[in-house]
Amino acid sequence: NAKHVYLQVAQVHDRAGDGDAAAAALEAACKHFRASKKVWVARMERLMRQGDPPGARKVLERALQALPRRKHVRAILKFAQLEYRHGSVERARTVMDGVLAHHPKRLDLWSVYLDMETRDGAGTDPADVRRLFERAGSLNLSSKKMKYIFKRWLLWEEAHGGPAEVARVQDRAREYVEMKTGDQGGRGEDGKEEESDVEDGAAPESGGESD
Repeated sequence: NAKHVYLQVAQVHDRAGDGDAAAAALEAACKHFRASKKVWVARMERLMRQGDPPGARKVLERALQALPRRKHVRAILKFAQLEYRHGSVERARTVMDGVLAHHPKRLDLWSVYLDMETRDGAGTDPADVRRLFERAGSLNLSSKKMKYIFKRWLLWEEAHGGPAEVARVQDRAREYVEMKTGDQGGRGEDGKEEESDVEDGAAPESGGESD
């Protein structure tokens, strides 16, 4: 469709070394498809790759004025990921913390934040990653969501921590289960007994808006 044509044209110009034409193509795409998150993200990504995070932040501000409200979180999320990879890690964390302050129970957002901090080559200090897992592990979400968090935390500690850290995660998981069973008379949200084996946790379905 026309939107993809604009994006492809921008890529062709970039490969040919014509940055001005590429920027113009993306500007036109954002003008003609204001409600499309994809075109705004493409423009932000190009600026980030060029070493212009301030320019990308200005594009984000314009995107939030143009996009439907239901797409705002995902646009901000993509910006945070780009900031983390190409800009400032601390600014990316600030953005993610701001999003989670408004949506503390959205597991898809926590999952992306953890992806940013734990991906290969991120170079993140293990202490920072552990603090993020501590925050996620302190949430009071559904058993299914918390099981996912504890399983992910456990796997990370098995790879990057020691026996004491692994045991701590297992203890935290048991404490959570004991708290839930105490609140619900030993029954989970689905009427079944709660389990403490975090190794059985399943990844959640990620919510999100379409383009």
